[in-house]
Amino acid sequence: MRCYSGWRCVTPNHHWLLHFELEFATSLLECYLSMKSKKFTLFMVVAILAFPAFNFLVWKLCTEVLLTKKYDGGDLARTSYILASKYYRKNAIDLPRKHFLLDFANREQKKIDILTLGDSFSMGLGEGKNHFYQDYLATNLHAEVANVFPYPTSDAVMLYSPLTNLILLYNSGVLDDIMPKYVLIESIERYCVQRFSHAFDFSTTEPKEKLVKYFSNQKYNFDYLPVVGFLNTGNPKFLYYNLLYMFSDKAFHDQIVYRKLTKPLFSVNGSNILFTNQDVSNVKLVTDESVEILNANLNEMARLLEKKHIRLIFMPIVDKYNLYSDYIADNPYPKSIFFEKLRKLPKMYMFVDTKQLLKEELDKGVMDVYFPDDTHWSWKAPEKIFKSVRFP
Repeated sequence: MRCYSGWRCVTPNHHWLLHFELEFATSLLECYLSMKSKKFTLFMVVAILAFPAFNFLVWKLCTEVLLTKKYDGGDLARTSYILASKYYRKNAIDLPRKHFLLDFANREQKKIDILTLGDSFSMGLGEGKNHFYQDYLATNLHAEVANVFPYPTSDAVMLYSPLTNLILLYNSGVLDDIMPKYVLIESIERYCVQRFSHAFDFSTTEPKEKLVKYFSNQKYNFDYLPVVGFLNTGNPKFLYYNLLYMFSDKAFHDQIVYRKLTKPLFSVNGSNILFTNQDVSNVKLVTDESVEILNANLNEMARLLEKKHIRLIFMPIVDKYNLYSDYIADNPYPKSIFFEKLRKLPKMYMFVDTKQLLKEELDKGVMDVYFPDDTHWSWKAPEKIFKSVRFP
């Protein structure tokens, strides 16, 4: 076939073939795009469903019992995400005598033999069986024991300033209304230097009416955890921290330390120990000078109380790390000598040496003197202490 100028040189059959090829190519492209779209859609559906499913699985198997009050437990397991150390417990008190919270609104409040002031140990926050040491005081000494809710002050360390609170009770006249035989000040060891080794104004006061109103409106509260659903940041943290603890006993951060023990001393995850890094980092605060200032302040408070025929008792509670340090395998951390320094100083107050008393229990192989998952002690500790200590 010839081609003349102005004409396309195409046969009818050739024209049909080009059209068919174009249609075929278009169909293939549409099919490919359709298949790709379906795969993408399927992928997105699976991903959207897998995300909550994964979180729900981790939540039900691991993190729900760590992050909620479904089962009571300690902050160390909760913040480290070490599920193996979780110690399941519920609050229960079966001692024959119980303490009470100081409450001036209660007109029938009993005569007080022992008044206690302290931090979370005094507030029963270890929880579980007989979680108030004051109930062991009341039972073993056949005494009427009242606890003072912490009053907010500018020098509070981790929410508590027991000595300043006692000074306020003394100068305001509140203590004159109570007139206990003993006042017991309690503090965890790691904050003792910060709480007691600074200058105190022993004349500071607050209006009596203000203090009475405050103490009359306080209640114990153990429902302190925020509400958490199954979709939460704790689920990936659980996987992340458990991976990191395989390479670092601090999981590459300075919060909770996870170490091996030379022998099992806990009923769960028994040959391992969790403790807060502050137990270690605050060891450097313990010096001859800081402990001497602490002792002098307590002696001054004891001297003031003696004028009212009240005896002062100081009960520093040994840190978990300090108590168990001799049993930590290849322990790389400095040991605390707070109790050793305080023992040798002259005192006008009674000193309850919790380290010496509880170390005896560990040496006998007693399990769970402290909770495996917590900085707080179990009921075994105050039972031992207040069976051993006698007040004159």
